[in-house]
Amino acid sequence: MQTEPRLPVTDESEALEFLELLEGAPFSAPYTGQVIDWLIRDSMVHAPDASPAARAVAALWRYAAGRDLGAGEIAERVRDVMHAMSLVADEHYAADPSPRRHRPVHGRSVRKLCVAAGRRRSLAGPGRTVVIAQGAHGHTVYRPVAPSVSPDGPGETLRREVLTVLAAHVHLADRRTFQGSGVLVESRHESVEVTWWSPDPEAGSDHHHPAWIAGGVRLLCSALLRGEGMKVTVQPNGALLVAR
Repeated sequence: MQTEPRLPVTDESEALEFLELLEGAPFSAPYTGQVIDWLIRDSMVHAPDASPAARAVAALWRYAAGRDLGAGEIAERVRDVMHAMSLVADEHYAADPSPRRHRPVHGRSVRKLCVAAGRRRSLAGPGRTVVIAQGAHGHTVYRPVAPSVSPDGPGETLRREVLTVLAAHVHLADRRTFQGSGVLVESRHESVEVTWWSPDPEAGSDHHHPAWIAGGVRLLCSALLRGEGMKVTVQPNGALLVAR
């Protein structure tokens, strides 16, 4: 499900990022950026009891609700920024597909990509993933990761081992083409989480998917991994946590 956008009117750090994202948004009219710059500067002169950034955000929102020059496009970009800030909630993400071996991307960078794509092409995917549609070129899925996870770390090494064990026996999720449900294997620091994944952007968590539990896929994965000497526990959310 899509998250409900909210306007950062009190948190100064959020308001500062809001202004940065809005000023960096693409505009079709050449004067829109100048109008935004004027509104921000003008807001700094008034209401000294309020925080500068939050005051500027409030001024922009009031202007966007009117009919003055550029108000319509500013309203659209304001909503895009609100959507991006609500959608991208984690600090670091890894992109699928990625040419850089899942090198972590900062959440601020993903928010910028969402603003550039617009709220109609940036979606909430399963498991807190962020999906950016690229028209005829497919999708890029950004999944939350811990910043300490590296391609050569113990979690990633174990993830590759788990994939090797499971690949011959279960259908693995295909997130690179954003097609096909299946078993998803993700590193979690020094452990690995195994669960079910669906490409449906409207789907929520699939930890309790019928194919995963009632269909016996989770039980099969657990048995295969235990047979290789790995420690497997069922988490409260229904996923498997695998460790050495």
